[in-house]
Amino acid sequence: MTMKKTICYFALLLLSIFFVACNRFDNYGYPSKITFGREGGTRTCEGEHTFYHVDISDYNGNDENTITEGENDTIVVTKDWLSVKYRVGRDYDVKIIASPNTTGKKRSLYVSGMVDNSFADIKVTQNR
Repeated sequence: MTMKKTICYFALLLLSIFFVACNRFDNYGYPSKITFGREGGTRTCEGEHTFYHVDISDYNGNDENTITEGENDTIVVTKDWLSVKYRVGRDYDVKIIASPNTTGKKRSLYVSGMVDNSFADIKVTQNR
């Protein structure tokens, strides 16, 4: 093997290590998937960091959310049948609330919570 190929392989190895080291695979302690029954309900999820912003989107990336302020500095983000309650910069837990499913179809939405300079992503599915 020539010296040029050796240097090229070494550079690729370092580059791949760099990309792996920069990504968080643990989703900041939050679950990557939550499943609700058709009756809906509330789940409390706890992570290692607090959310600073939350978006709820569908499979196509549509994230038209309703954002309201609740009591005790709580922010409530709602899209369709799903709501997320959290307190900015204070708590490491979020409440995910699903309305009952009367559609007769399985449905999914995606919660993205901003943590530091990245996102914790949670796929929320509800059975039919």
